[in-house]
Amino acid sequence: MSWLSRLNPRGPGTRTGRHAAPSSPCTADPETCLMVFENHWRQVSGVLKRRESSVGGCADDLTAVRNHTDQMLCLLAEERPAGGDIESPDCGMSAAMGPILEMVVAENILEELVQWHVRHGLDPDSQLELLKLFEMLIGQSHQPLLLHSAVLQPLLSLLGACVDPQLGCPSALESSLVLLLNQVCVSMVKETAILELLFKCGPVQQGPTNLLIFSLLVPFIHRDGSLGQQARDALLLVMATSASNHAVARYIAENSYFCPVLATGLSALYSSLPRKIEVRGDDWHALRREDWMGVSSLVLFMNSLEFCNAVVQVAHPLVRCQLLDYLHNGFLVPVMGPALHKSSVDEMIASTAYLDLFLRSITETSLLKTFLRFILLHRHDNDTILDTLLTRISSNSRLCMVSLSLFKTLLSLNCEDLMLQLVLRYLLPCTHVMLSQRRAVN
Repeated sequence: MSWLSRLNPRGPGTRTGRHAAPSSPCTADPETCLMVFENHWRQVSGVLKRRESSVGGCADDLTAVRNHTDQMLCLLAEERPAGGDIESPDCGMSAAMGPILEMVVAENILEELVQWHVRHGLDPDSQLELLKLFEMLIGQSHQPLLLHSAVLQPLLSLLGACVDPQLGCPSALESSLVLLLNQVCVSMVKETAILELLFKCGPVQQGPTNLLIFSLLVPFIHRDGSLGQQARDALLLVMATSASNHAVARYIAENSYFCPVLATGLSALYSSLPRKIEVRGDDWHALRREDWMGVSSLVLFMNSLEFCNAVVQVAHPLVRCQLLDYLHNGFLVPVMGPALHKSSVDEMIASTAYLDLFLRSITETSLLKTFLRFILLHRHDNDTILDTLLTRISSNSRLCMVSLSLFKTLLSLNCEDLMLQLVLRYLLPCTHVMLSQRRAVN
């Protein structure tokens, strides 16, 4: 199944709770909504100016800023584009801004808010509040807000302030952070120009070519549950959007840890798989979905393998080639090779069944070729993986049945190189043909 076909272009859904937009805050005309917004901004601006020269700030000031900011961003999120197209001053693209968005851009309101919080101590509660507000704003807005640097730059400043490059993201913020990043990536699919802006508008301390949104998602690649799924969905959207952008692809391949984290993460996940498979009957010979859906470690591994398959499907060739190389040299050779040569019969049965399951789950040709190259060419203790597997067919144990199931999967791939090794090389001498007919066959 293609991941792109099941990604929801609307994102994770409408939020409920404190930061859900009022059901109809803009039932009044745009001028009235603008007046309400201006009133809230005057209240906030007064607090910001009053506290400019001090550090910290009283709780009442912080509460007032939060309440007014909440109302302001709800009004901005619900605002409809103005009639007719106008030229966006930031990016040179056609954008019909409503009057509230015009004011936000002209006065750089979001940047002032974020910087005030940063200067006066961005505590975890404030970080969480701001992340949720931006997520609501981007997820529910009727306008392409991220096309404006007056919205994008404060967002990147907030993300840079919330995540310590050395320590990563605090666990209390992870859910809100990943949901916000997912919303940004969904917006990027709707407006592909956002990718260019994200690539160029990173925080100064991160360098001009740091794709911060992408870097923040990478640590969540192998997480379980909805958190990991949202991160993988968002990363896949970045991959699909950047497939034709060579500069972004070079950044991912040369300046990010995406490929090594994805490939070597499979090694860590594989090491947590059960070394013995509990079988349900004497005729059991292969892992079916009903066999492994209840095994949490195997479900987590299969989610990551499916993600690898999806990345190979949509990524830029530069990223795809690097990922396949890391999968071969960072997972198959150092992990699958030794696993297939364990001395315990139970462990050999498990590793063979796992390899069979992996091959049946992969749909992308280039990823299948990587696995086949490992089976046909990699040598472990002077024997290829294929030769090792062939010797197990003659055993009288369940290992024979599991090995035969693996060969059935391999033969169903219709690979010429595999057929040469398994069948054709034994027929090439033509010893099975009558002497009088060999010249004609040759």
